[in-house]
Amino acid sequence: MESWLQRRLSRISLRDLNFYTIVFILIFTVFFSSLLIYDEYQQFALASDQTLVGIRGDTNALKGRLIKIIVEISTLALILFGFIIGISKIVNSMIARDMERFLEFFESAHSNTEQIDADELYFTEFKRMAGHANEMASTLDEQRKSLQILNSELEERVKRKTHALQIKNEALEEEQRFSQGLLESHKQFIRYAIHETHTPLSVIMANIELFTMKEGRNRYLAKIEAAVKNVFSIYDDLSYLVKKDQIEYPKKPIDLSEYLEKRLEFFDEVAQFSSLSFEFSRSPYPAWISFNETKLQRVIDNNLTNAIKYTKNGEVIHVGVKCSVEECIFWVESHSQKIHDPQKIFEAYYRERKKTDGFGLGLSLVKAICDEDDVEINIASDIDLTRFEYHFKKGSIENTPS
Repeated sequence: MESWLQRRLSRISLRDLNFYTIVFILIFTVFFSSLLIYDEYQQFALASDQTLVGIRGDTNALKGRLIKIIVEISTLALILFGFIIGISKIVNSMIARDMERFLEFFESAHSNTEQIDADELYFTEFKRMAGHANEMASTLDEQRKSLQILNSELEERVKRKTHALQIKNEALEEEQRFSQGLLESHKQFIRYAIHETHTPLSVIMANIELFTMKEGRNRYLAKIEAAVKNVFSIYDDLSYLVKKDQIEYPKKPIDLSEYLEKRLEFFDEVAQFSSLSFEFSRSPYPAWISFNETKLQRVIDNNLTNAIKYTKNGEVIHVGVKCSVEECIFWVESHSQKIHDPQKIFEAYYRERKKTDGFGLGLSLVKAICDEDDVEINIASDIDLTRFEYHFKKGSIENTPS
C-alpha cells in the first residue's frame, strides 16, 4: 500500500493535486454537515418524545425548527465549501503561476539566459529558488560565452594552421617535383653512362683476348683483365637496376652446374689476381632449374665477387651445387671474417667493413631477386668459415632439354 501511494504521489501534477484537494474539502464539508444535522435530529427526536408524554412543546414547531437548522447548516456548509474552494483556487493559481514561470525558465535555459524576476513571484520559497536559478543561469551564460570565445579562437587557430599546412604542402609538392626531376635526371644519366661504358669495356676485353692469343699471357695484362671483369660485374648490376622495372625477365631451363662453372671461369683471373683460387663441387644429379639467366647471373656474380673481396689471401673459395628431388642449392664457402649481423648485410648501402671498396648494393640486389622468385637464403658465419646457400626450386622435367 505504501509503495502504491509513493508511486502515485511521484507522478502527481499540480492540477491533480488541486482536484484531490477539492474532493477532500467536499467530503469533509459533507461529513461535518452530516454530523451537525444528525445531532440536531437527535435533539429533535428527544424533544418529540418528551412532547408526546405530556411535556410542553409543539411538535410542528420543533419540525420547523429542525428544517430551519438543517437549511442553515447546509447553507453554511455550502458557503464554507465555496469559500475554501475560492481560497484554494487563488492559492493554486498563484503556485501554478510561479511554477509555470520556472518551467518556462528551465525549458528555455539551453538557448536563452533570461533570468527570473523575483518580484513577479508570490511565495518566499519560490523567490529563493529564483535566486539559485538566476545564479545557475548566470554561470551557464558565462560558460557559454567562454565556449564561444574558445571556439572562435580555435577556429582562428585552425584557419592559421590550415593555411600554414597548405603553404608547407605546396612547398613539399614543389620539392617533390624537384626531387622527381633530379631522380629522373639521375636515372637518365646512369642510362647514358651505362650505354656509353659498354662499348669501351667490350673493346678492352676484345683487345686483351687478341693480345693474349698473339703474344701469350702477360702478368700486367692479366691484372688489367681482372680489373675490367670487376668493372663488367658492376656494369651488369647497374644495367639490371636501371632496366628491371621496364623489361620483363622470362624464365627458362638452366643447368645450374654448367652455368656456375662458366661464371667461375670468367672470375678465375680476378681470383688469381687476389692470390685466391676456386674449388668447384659439381652435383652428381641433374641440376636443372627454371630461372631467368640475367637474374641468375646477378646472384652468382655478386656472391663470387664478394667471396673474392672478403676471403683471406692465399685461401681457397669453395663453390658447389647439390640437388635433391625438389631443389638445387648453390653455395659459396670461404675463410673470411665473421659476419656480425647476417640480416643487415642485405640492406642497401650497408657494409660491415667500411674500408672495403663498393657501394653495398650487391647483396641488396640479390635479396630482391630471391624474394621475387621465392629463393630461400641461408647464411652461416663464424670466426673460421662463412657460408652462403641459395635454394632454387627445380624445373619441371618437361621444361628441360632432352
